[in-house]
Amino acid sequence: MPYCTACGAEYKQDAKFCGECGASTENHNTPAAAQRPAAGRRSGSGTEQELWQGKPAGISDRLKGLVGLNSTKYTITSQRIMVKSGLIGKDVEEIELLRVNDFSVSQSVMQRMLGIGTLIILSDDASSPQLPFYRIRKVQDVKDILRQAVRDEKIANNISYREQI
Repeated sequence: MPYCTACGAEYKQDAKFCGECGASTENHNTPAAAQRPAAGRRSGSGTEQELWQGKPAGISDRLKGLVGLNSTKYTITSQRIMVKSGLIGKDVEEIELLRVNDFSVSQSVMQRMLGIGTLIILSDDASSPQLPFYRIRKVQDVKDILRQAVRDEKIANNISYREQI
């Protein structure tokens, strides 16, 4: 597929205007210019970096941590979200950031006093459409890290959503 020479977005072969920036594509259908993304765009296949890692931090979780039984670990990277749990056997649940649709935070009064909360991630992943991070410290900061990571990954892969009314 050809790429817009103004913004680097991909467009259909017979399109007259770029769907992203609205630039005319009629004079830009030369093979050399039309098949190459604009400079500065990175592909989604960059190296994966860890952005945040944590464990549940409720009162019972802290007690489990003292004796080494708190085995759940949450990780947010630049490409995916992982939840690893299990003391002897390990269970790993992953969601690609591209599949994340929405997230929400919930805190009870007691959780607000303890500075923890639950982050619920909603995705279109078939195996785990709803992935909760239970009893997370500074849950609003974690939500902001996740939000920025999802936005960056979708921009890097030229994914945008538009509502049709």
